[in-house]
Amino acid sequence: MEENMFDKIVLARSSCTRFRRHGDEGGTGTGTNSDPSVVKACLELLDLARRAPSGFNAQPYKVVLVSTPEAKEKLAKYCIGRNADRVRDSDCTAVFLADKECGRDGARFGAFIRDTYKQRKASRAKTLNDEPEVSNSGNEESVPTLSKFAEWKVRILVMLFSSGYPLPRVISSPISFCVRLGVATVSAFTRRKILVPSLSGAETWATKNTSLVAMTYMLGASSRGLASCPMEGFNAGGMRKMLRIPRRYSICLIVSTGKPYVRVDDIKEDDVGMSHGVENGKSTTSRYPSEQVIFENYFSR
Repeated sequence: MEENMFDKIVLARSSCTRFRRHGDEGGTGTGTNSDPSVVKACLELLDLARRAPSGFNAQPYKVVLVSTPEAKEKLAKYCIGRNADRVRDSDCTAVFLADKECGRDGARFGAFIRDTYKQRKASRAKTLNDEPEVSNSGNEESVPTLSKFAEWKVRILVMLFSSGYPLPRVISSPISFCVRLGVATVSAFTRRKILVPSLSGAETWATKNTSLVAMTYMLGASSRGLASCPMEGFNAGGMRKMLRIPRRYSICLIVSTGKPYVRVDDIKEDDVGMSHGVENGKSTTSRYPSEQVIFENYFSR
């Protein structure tokens, strides 16, 4: 990999305020067709973005990629202001969903971690040129399996940290509140002599994990010369109905992706007066001075 390649990718990423419509070099057309090559690239990037870390590898998220003219137009109706234009003009928009009830997939997650354990054991044995271990059944091709205790330990920890209990919301919400209150009370009364984790609500936990995937996706788009724009100005209720999203998922953000529409005399400020764009391979958007944000060893004002 080229030295400092990651630096270039990060510095080149910016929020694109205007996208170039596919087949419309002049920027005056009205078509909303998508470039198939861009949509294909975005699907590949989303697949790669799944490599982003998540708590206990629970992967509490889903993504809907909207790319057809009809679907983009319907989605745009629930976006506020110029966000609607960005959805229409871009080649596709990724809708990132956070799973607030990932505990409902306990059986699937259990099978997933068992399979992962087997694959890792088999891979390690092959790397070390070890002979496959023989199971009680005498099958030489078998490998050690994850114990039931270890599997349930992970599943319980996922439910504890995620608050995604596999129960109706009217029951799971009070349980989540009581568990978090109990943990916080233990920490306060023992003056942190008994260390317990600081737990968050189901939506907060799922959103944190989903945001890692979204950021990985946007950096991937930047690496392939594509522009992206993360947005939260939308009506979640209408968007949920349009995309047929179950209530267990919250819509964290949407990310429109495509090729930027740039003119030499183009105004660089968006509809709220913020500057965006890329010049000489670097984003024109400023940031606070690093010394006001990054501290060593202790927090400082």
